Amino acid sequence: MTLTLHIRRNYTRAITGVLLTLAACSAQAATRNYYIAAEDTVWDYAPSGKNLVHCMGAPAPCDITAPWNTSHVFKKVRYIEYTDATFSAKKPQPAWLGVLGPVIRGEVGDTLKVNFCNRSNSGMPYGMHPHGVKYDKDSEGAAYRGMNGQAEGTGAQVAPGTCFTYTWLADEGAGPALGDASSKVWWYHSHVDEPMETNAGLLGPLIITRRGMANPDGSPRDVDKEFVVAFFIINELDGAEPGLMHSMNGYIYGNLPGLVTMLGDRVRWHLIAMGNELDLHTAHWHGETATIGFKDFARRTDVVELLPASMVTADMRMDNPGEWLFHCHVADHMHAGMMATYQVLP
Repeated sequence: MTLTLHIRRNYTRAITGVLLTLAACSAQAATRNYYIAAEDTVWDYAPSGKNLVHCMGAPAPCDITAPWNTSHVFKKVRYIEYTDATFSAKKPQPAWLGVLGPVIRGEVGDTLKVNFCNRSNSGMPYGMHPHGVKYDKDSEGAAYRGMNGQAEGTGAQVAPGTCFTYTWLADEGAGPALGDASSKVWWYHSHVDEPMETNAGLLGPLIITRRGMANPDGSPRDVDKEFVVAFFIINELDGAEPGLMHSMNGYIYGNLPGLVTMLGDRVRWHLIAMGNELDLHTAHWHGETATIGFKDFARRTDVVELLPASMVTADMRMDNPGEWLFHCHVADHMHAGMMATYQVLP
């Protein structure tokens, strides 16, 4: 009798503890609103007009190699973030983000409300399809029909001049697993004519932080800085060589700005790739090494392998002052300008 009562009490306490934990997690979960528009822009892959990093033995800067020396400005359609539902004030973005859309953040348990408006003059429908997070059919943001004839969701194709609000859930499956770091990167992009739209510029990063590890803005609290770098040969001229822009965040030949850290910083690099069969990348840092994974699950490297639409998160403790090369190690990609530098300031 006494033993049975003891078991019941312990069981009740355990259940109560679980319920309290679930209630606390539920109370901490947030609904985060984003206001993003697809808009026409003009993009310069090399605004300096120069190769800023590698001049084959000569001091930089030097002239960009032909044919890209006269072919690095193109029309784009990009995701632009605004501060509120009026879509009147643009939200500032870090310079290093380049051509990418804004960073969409959430903590495990959060609901992401992405208010999207198609303000492009291209006449084309666009949308926003996320990787990793949960959604219903309307918020999938992808245009297709299944074998059973199921209609596509209402957010699949947002017509010019109209808007749609996507609802995405950052559930446990969207967050870091046991062996991952405290935050994880995913893609979002338009998915009506996906190859055309990602080359046009409609793509961006989605970062989910482990439950209980996020700052108020959703960023992980165990790092000092985060960078997202996309390796992508953006096809601007239907496969013609002058339009194959071997870019990092939409910049070539060292023109990517803003990768600046301080000695001792804990830096998280979110490396992502997109593109075609040419987009087989090996991202390589000079001067530092990084770890992929967490504690006993981590591996150390200074080269990260990337395939189209892949996503890798790597951590780095900055312990080597200087300005260091950061580039794709595929020989043809280096020759075509897929390189940048990052700084570790004392």
